[in-house]
Amino acid sequence: MLIAIAYKVPNFEISGGPGWADSAGFDIEAKAADSKIGLEDLRPLLQSLLEDRFQLKVHRETKEASIYALQVAKNGPKLPDAKEGGCTEMKPDQPLPPPPPPGQYPPTPCGGFFMGPNHLVGGKISMTQFVNALTNITGRPVVDKTGFTGTFDVSIDFSPEGTALMRGIPGPPPQLDNSGPSLFTVLQDQLGLRLESEKGPEQIIVIDHAEKPSEN
Repeated sequence: MLIAIAYKVPNFEISGGPGWADSAGFDIEAKAADSKIGLEDLRPLLQSLLEDRFQLKVHRETKEASIYALQVAKNGPKLPDAKEGGCTEMKPDQPLPPPPPPGQYPPTPCGGFFMGPNHLVGGKISMTQFVNALTNITGRPVVDKTGFTGTFDVSIDFSPEGTALMRGIPGPPPQLDNSGPSLFTVLQDQLGLRLESEKGPEQIIVIDHAEKPSEN
């Protein structure tokens, strides 16, 4: 998970490494000098931390893989316009909102997502952000071929069966309702989009070396 955040890749695009990398847990406390730093500026700092404390060494490779192309369905896109006040601005210098009441979802972030095993909601998102979310859900790289350049709101529910969201979560899988429509059906019926399976290049992070860190 730490490598995925540091190098901005989904977990399935990380290869190699020792067995404990997928099972051992660590408490990490680190603070950037700039308290208002954004996530993109934080990534190289996290890379340095992993290189220093875990002796992490990685390289990138490109291979031929199964991917999805996101295309407009036959009857055209049905993407909801981004609504004013329909999402919450998340700023680095502001505290996070309080947790939601039981059974309710957190506030929808502007330009981001709340993602669950069978639910995806986002506000004022771009198509690039949407295909990144679909990549995490499907477990395959998703390439945007829609030509859509605006922003939109999205809120969809789908069957978690066959998705990649539950992979890597420890413990027995939760009991989820698989009776709903698949992600492919929901995309076409509600958003006017379709996922087509293709072959294409996939860039992966290969772990060359990693060591368990010593305690402080």
